[in-house]
Amino acid sequence: MRGHYVAALIDLLVERGVDRAEFLQDCQLQEDELNADTLIDQRRLERVTRLAAERVQETGIGLLVGRRLNINTHGALGYAAMASASYEQALQLLVKFYSVQAPKAYFELRTCDGYYELACESSFTLPERPWVTTEFLISSIYTSTEFLLSGRMQGVEIHLGYAEPPHVALYREMFQAPVRFQQAFTGILIPFSVARQPLPSADPLAASLFTKRCESIQHDDRDEQLPRRVKEMLYAGAGEFPSQTELASRLHMSVSTLHRKLAEQGATYKALLAEVKKELALQHLRDSRLTVDEIAQLLGFSDASNFRRAFVGWTGETPSEFRKRCL
Repeated sequence: MRGHYVAALIDLLVERGVDRAEFLQDCQLQEDELNADTLIDQRRLERVTRLAAERVQETGIGLLVGRRLNINTHGALGYAAMASASYEQALQLLVKFYSVQAPKAYFELRTCDGYYELACESSFTLPERPWVTTEFLISSIYTSTEFLLSGRMQGVEIHLGYAEPPHVALYREMFQAPVRFQQAFTGILIPFSVARQPLPSADPLAASLFTKRCESIQHDDRDEQLPRRVKEMLYAGAGEFPSQTELASRLHMSVSTLHRKLAEQGATYKALLAEVKKELALQHLRDSRLTVDEIAQLLGFSDASNFRRAFVGWTGETPSEFRKRCL
């Protein structure tokens, strides 16, 4: 997900009394990553969401953040949608290019008895609050829909696959459309008659230009995301980190191609593996009760002394010194 979406969440947390610098540190984020050009990796995105839910007891935080995002927030995709001939065309662009803004989300456009079903799914949910990430997606898309259609929303409905959350009253405040829980799909139901309305902001030339921009971003991101994909695969194999050969096979490329593509992005397998080990070490030392020896074994070091040497090289302090400072 793009960094400026995370920034919107953090801005809301700060308004609720959360210390910004401390929260960023706990999420392993830098202030300069909170922009539209940066994609926040899945691991840190999940951590941001969990910590946000812990720090703020306001259960409707996903709704509140999503409603803050106007259509301009979505960059080239938002501008292409605004310039579309109809809302139907804007929906088709969303399904085609959503990955330029939120590559780990999922959108699908289906037809059913005179309606479009815009189904959406987040990449993860919090078991104790299954609505949080879905609320963010639904409310941000609804806000853009409301803008594009100039409020002409007759027949539009919000469908959610989960039961009514504790803050159900907030849904009635946020949405002018009916909200239905425990439905067969999660997303927005739009009548054909509404979807096929011409948009007041339609501009064929601008639509073409911004669509080409989305295509360009999507193409560039496929290569730029490779180091992130490799890191995610290394995280998934923590304890038994996959080798370059195994990674290349999973990515359907040769080892030499993997090496070349990583080098083009200024990365290497060895450096990415070291980053993952460092980040996991920091996390375990800060958040778990594992001993230094157990963490060393978990991260694939031959013995604790090798782990200590590596950790000092990463941070300038021993694992024990770091853990003591975090207490």
